[in-house]
Amino acid sequence: MLKLNIIMKTKQLYLEDSYSKEMAAEIVEVEPEGEGRFRVILDKTVFYPMGGGQATDQGTIDGDLSGEVYQVINKDGEIWHFIKTSKTPTLGMKIHGVINWERRYKNMKLHSGGHIVDFSMYLLGYSPKTLLPMKADHDKNPHIVYQGTLKEDIKQQLEDKANELVTQNLEFSWYFQPFEVLQKEAIYLQPGLPTNKPLRTLKLAGVGAVADGGTQVKNTSEVGKISVDSIDQEEGNTVVKYSITEQK
Repeated sequence: MLKLNIIMKTKQLYLEDSYSKEMAAEIVEVEPEGEGRFRVILDKTVFYPMGGGQATDQGTIDGDLSGEVYQVINKDGEIWHFIKTSKTPTLGMKIHGVINWERRYKNMKLHSGGHIVDFSMYLLGYSPKTLLPMKADHDKNPHIVYQGTLKEDIKQQLEDKANELVTQNLEFSWYFQPFEVLQKEAIYLQPGLPTNKPLRTLKLAGVGAVADGGTQVKNTSEVGKISVDSIDQEEGNTVVKYSITEQK
């Protein structure tokens, strides 16, 4: 069956520059959500939609419409901004959006911290052969789930390697490329990735690359100290829980 490459209505500015904090945009679709609450699609956005283990961005809008953006999700292939406002949004309204940067930056560091732990697993030789990465959460309970188990305790070894990468101040970079090219470059690929469109690649200098759609910091030193809080074996899987100590 031929897979169609459906183009969404919103240009995803956060994929190009994780440090963009604001944008000018136009409302292209509106749906009511309740009294004083609506969800809208914009022609472009810096707001990251919840997904890939990363929490939703929040923030404010002003211009033709003023309000609070309290949630952003990717639903049915479109990015919906959920807003609280005293005025009814209409098509064509021009708005200026600003994300809650403190929240976003914390989410970026948590997400990148998870990738540093995962890259450390690779450098130590445990991933992806012995432990195959399956899924991760980079929000309130940061952890990575691997298929497979270990017979040895690597908690301190993994934490030391992760913080070694932090102190090396290695560069993160991201770019789009065809699936076939990413397949050759990546240290592993998550199952179920689309093969009919360019995919976003996250690369850690001198280490390797993976597929990723989240927002990331520019270098490992921005993350701060990483703690591997626990490594648990659960029903044939290995769950690595981690946290970061944010820099002042």
